[in-house]
Amino acid sequence: MHNYLARLFTAFVCVFFLIASPPAAAHDRINSFSHAVMTVTGDTVNYYLNLPAPVVSLLHANVGDDVDDLTNFFGSEIRVTTSNEVCQLTHVMQAPPQKSGNKIVDLLFRCPGDVTDLTITSSAFLDFDESHTQFLRFAPPDNPSQVLHEAVLTESNRVFHVSDVRAGGSASLERAISFAKLGIEHLLTGYDHILFLLTVVVGISFIESLKAVTSFTLAHSLTMALAFLGGIYLPSSIVEPLIAATVIYVAIENVTSRNIRRRWIWTLFFGLVHGLGFVGALKEMTISRSELVLSLVSFNIGIELAQLLVVAIAVVALRYTKRYPWATFFNRGFSTCVGLLGCVWLVQRIMVT
Repeated sequence: MHNYLARLFTAFVCVFFLIASPPAAAHDRINSFSHAVMTVTGDTVNYYLNLPAPVVSLLHANVGDDVDDLTNFFGSEIRVTTSNEVCQLTHVMQAPPQKSGNKIVDLLFRCPGDVTDLTITSSAFLDFDESHTQFLRFAPPDNPSQVLHEAVLTESNRVFHVSDVRAGGSASLERAISFAKLGIEHLLTGYDHILFLLTVVVGISFIESLKAVTSFTLAHSLTMALAFLGGIYLPSSIVEPLIAATVIYVAIENVTSRNIRRRWIWTLFFGLVHGLGFVGALKEMTISRSELVLSLVSFNIGIELAQLLVVAIAVVALRYTKRYPWATFFNRGFSTCVGLLGCVWLVQRIMVT
């Protein structure tokens, strides 16, 4: 009876994985981004948007270039409030496109009175790309390059609040927290990475799991740093299929090998590949040299925290299932499902490229 239920459950999980197969490019979740700088003068909030060429194309394709259309769009997508009073978008000004195709758009908001605190709620571009990420900074009007506060806005984190616009904040701490959150979100939405981790720890002992995850962490941290600093580079058209191939390999080993040893050696190699996938989320973003190390370290810390959570839950669950006679069958059935899904990803990613 137990074996029958185990097979039924495993079959259900397998079918669910295949039907609910997520998009091919699971690691490159950040498909578009923009930068914004806000300044406050009296009752006026200036919201300067720096839009890369791909976002400009999205904007033109979905909204157009007419000032009235842009005013309606940004007025509905970006909400600015102070002291619980809504500020109105009164002007939208566009600078001529740069040679790179980038464009600066200045949004001017008028508030009922002098701005003391500020809350920004932005859904801009999320209807066109749910992975859109906006890097938002608050600066004094006489020195826009000085950062008083900053945040990273995403689909799951759309609100930015400044309690006192006259006071400075700990911009470095805010940056670290924002990029750590981005790392956590990036891992938890990277389905290929999560399933890779789960497949790595299935069927091996706690000590072997610890070795494998540690070697994987060291390897992907190394390649993230090297790739981000420009030391190595591989296009996503190569990296993404390779990541799918790592999922397939570990799944096959789980099914065909009865005594898996030294998995940490393979995860060390595979970590080098996954690190290139992780850094793809940040590589194209404009981050100054002075902020580079903090951004990268914070992003990696976020990834590691989320990874630790996933692995801890998996290890506890696997230790619990080991007491049952169907544990081995379940582990191999799970690995089979993940291997099939890895094949789907591999085909998708090769076809996309």
